[in-house]
Parts: sequence; structure tokens; C-alpha cells
Amino acid sequence: MDNIGVASAILTFAGETRVIDSGGKSGEAEIVAISTPDGLKGEVSIQKFSGGEIHVRLTEFLATPPPVYSHLTSNGTMTVQVREDGKWVALVRALRPGGREHATLNSVNWSELDDLLGADANLWLQSYGFEVGTWAELNPNAAKFKNSIAVAIDPERSHLLVLPWALTRVIALMKKLGKPAVVEIG
Repeated sequence: MDNIGVASAILTFAGETRVIDSGGKSGEAEIVAISTPDGLKGEVSIQKFSGGEIHVRLTEFLATPPPVYSHLTSNGTMTVQVREDGKWVALVRALRPGGREHATLNSVNWSELDDLLGADANLWLQSYGFEVGTWAELNPNAAKFKNSIAVAIDPERSHLLVLPWALTRVIALMKKLGKPAVVEIG
């Protein structure tokens, strides 16, 4: 069992897999536990369906979540594509406040990722074996979001896609990415 910290979140990789059936699609999911100091306890799944679809998403809360995370099971899925060379590629987008009641996925830049992580996010991702670049550089089939940040990784290390997912979903919500802080005048 390996633990990896992502800012203040802890991810626990136990190598557990489960058979899944979702919306009439079947497949397999690798389960990673996540916990945060503010009370989030849940399971994140790297889901690979028999039709080729791949997602990284929070699939279960293991305790009542703090309100900031309550929308994670229905929002914040990271979609993964398989490149011709077999590497798994994903667009890096972050949950942030927008025009809705809940945070939505939006583009993010390296400076914002550095702030969320508290370190150089590009070097951190590379240290785990990620190839980093733009969506157009890493995904020859990119039609939209071509200049957005993306990551690619060997399929044998695909469980590590939970790292950018946690940074851009959980930590982005925890730190209220893009939301101005309340200033007390007094």
C-alpha cells in the first residue's frame, strides 16, 4: 500500500480493482482512497470500460463530505484517451467557481497549478513519469482546448492519473481556485 501526498490530500494506492457496471457499460476500476485534513474521505476510480472509455472520478464518499465536495460524484470526471502509441492522455482542467451554484471544469495555467500544489507542478508531474505539454502536443486528435495543459502516461502507470485529478478537483475546491478571498474591513 503506497501513500502519495497531493498538497494536503493523501492518496492511498492499495492495488484494489473492482468489476463495474455503469449505465449498461461494464468494465474494471482501480480504486484509490483519498482523504483530506478538512474531512473528505472517499474512493476515486480509474474506470476502464469494455468499449474503450476511460474515466478518473470520485465514485464514493466514505463519510459525509464537507459541503465544498458534495458535488464531486456528479461533476469533475477526468476523461482519458488512448494515444496511438498506447499512452493514456488527459486534459488538465480544474473545478472553479463559475456561473452556476457549483464549481465547473475550466482551463487552468501552470501558475495556478503551482499555487494549488505549493511547488512546481510541471516538475512534480514529470517526477511521477508524466509527459506534460499542451493538449495539441500530446493528443494528435485534439479539436478543442488545443493550448490547454495536458498529461500523458504509460498505461502501466495509469493509476497515477489520480494525482492531477486530485490536484485539479479536490485541492482546487479546497483552496477555492479563482474565487476572491473575503476581505474583512475593520
